[in-house]
Amino acid sequence: MRAPRILAVDIGASHVVCGTFTVGVAGRLVLQEFAVERHTPDPARDARWADDLAQSLGATAARQHLGGACALAVPGHLALTKFVKSPSIEAAKRAKIVAFEAAENIPYPLGEVVWDHVVVADDGLDLEIMLTAAKTEAMQTVCVAADAAGFAAERALPAGLALCHAFRYNHPDVRQSVIVANVGARSTTLLFLEDDRFYLRTLALAGNAVTQGVADELRIDFAQAEALKVQVLSGRSDLPAGSPARAAVQHAVAGFAQKLALETTRSTVNHRRQSGGAQPVALYLAGGGALIEELPRVLAEKLKLPVERYEPLRRVDLSADARAAGAEGEAHLLADLVGLATRLVTKDEPEASLLPPSLLEALAFRKRQPVLLAAAALFAAALLPPIFYFHRVATVTLAKAAQVEGQLMPLRGLNTRNTDNLAKIEAAKQEIAALQGAVETKSNWINFFTDLQTRVVKVEDVWLDKLQLVRPSPPEPGAAVPAGDPAATDAAAAKPPPPLKLALSGRLLDVTNPQSKVSQESFDRVKQLLASFAGSQFIAAVENERFDNGQNGLLRFDFTLVVDARKPL
Repeated sequence: MRAPRILAVDIGASHVVCGTFTVGVAGRLVLQEFAVERHTPDPARDARWADDLAQSLGATAARQHLGGACALAVPGHLALTKFVKSPSIEAAKRAKIVAFEAAENIPYPLGEVVWDHVVVADDGLDLEIMLTAAKTEAMQTVCVAADAAGFAAERALPAGLALCHAFRYNHPDVRQSVIVANVGARSTTLLFLEDDRFYLRTLALAGNAVTQGVADELRIDFAQAEALKVQVLSGRSDLPAGSPARAAVQHAVAGFAQKLALETTRSTVNHRRQSGGAQPVALYLAGGGALIEELPRVLAEKLKLPVERYEPLRRVDLSADARAAGAEGEAHLLADLVGLATRLVTKDEPEASLLPPSLLEALAFRKRQPVLLAAAALFAAALLPPIFYFHRVATVTLAKAAQVEGQLMPLRGLNTRNTDNLAKIEAAKQEIAALQGAVETKSNWINFFTDLQTRVVKVEDVWLDKLQLVRPSPPEPGAAVPAGDPAATDAAAAKPPPPLKLALSGRLLDVTNPQSKVSQESFDRVKQLLASFAGSQFIAAVENERFDNGQNGLLRFDFTLVVDARKPL
């Protein structure tokens, strides 16, 4: 049996990184094959970025013979992430809440985007969700470009989520609050981690800002500025120490470092204010921007945090082929790539798919196609012998059927008329029953509300905040009626439906103690109110009584009214 493997593809604004991962005997990830291909990050070529991507993937496939089903890391400038909170709700009803939050927080019509979500935390009270989305047109362009080069996308994760998976795999012991900054060419991803929670923010501030600063100061085009920046920062430049070109690069780097520190500080403050998280204790730098020599020092000084460069291969073994392909020298580009492969060793990590629905359907059909073809061939072969036999039998049977058909025609017309009349009778019965029920209960709601208001007015200084219908729970799967058991069927039909329940909540104002905890008298008044509800002709019982005196001068209460089946609403 072939060992599980994942072909991961990280598509950045300035490069494409591919790698094939397996699991070693020690249970660690192993990078078996590796390839990297660079292209220009010039923003002026945004319209041709998909073409550059296809060319880079094609060159990688031709040089390293890589290809097949793959997982994509969607870069930050394509993938939008939003973090929202909502009241906790059971998983079966969560889809509607998530869809509502997506419509409210994704700044595009949902029909124009591919979106998904990940549950970040659920403490039973609040549900914290990460929404992620990308333009459908952009994702289709990326997937088509990848497929044209021989890389068929079967997963597409936001790069920030892949970075989260990679860090948790490489640093399973880190539970304190930390920041991981992945500095790319076009965007920077700030990942906040604390225990099992995480938060992402994408900044439109990255390596291109340094290049643009050099181009503006020296009045050269973007491509020349990019080449100069790479030469100076990599130490391969022959320019003298005091040359204007070297000074322009250093000035642009210093300005970028200051801005990144400021944005990181602002993001940290906003994140802590919204989530109540702890102060980060460290910052890890990843991505190509992490190679800027003075960036860790400036961030450490401004943020008052220890800053170190993130090691994407900390718990990843390299094969001889990957080492020969230069994986160690390009380790700074592998942060997101490793995160695409961690599902090989971490089965329960959260996933969010940004694949367009059309590609998901095509992928599902492609996986089923060999099985369907084999099943169709076997089915056709198995049918050949019976076909010849039943053809002879069918000829004789058709002749007899034609004779009987002539005798049945008058009887069928009569049966059709009888069936139509029975259907009309049944419909009339249902209409009569519905009208009778409406006549009997049409005034019950008005009388109930009048009775409710009368009892509230008698207590004084009390009001209701909410009245909500509680739907009865569906029957449990194990309670199904056994097939073929008439007694059980009759018992189930005779069993009365569950009673209707109303959930109410309200407050009582303690006018004598407005600045302190409510008095025992206020509790007695509320209990008197609930007791009076129990005496209503519409109410069978009062359940689930709860009281909250946490606010001075106010007593909150919640309870459930069980409606008397003899006075239905």
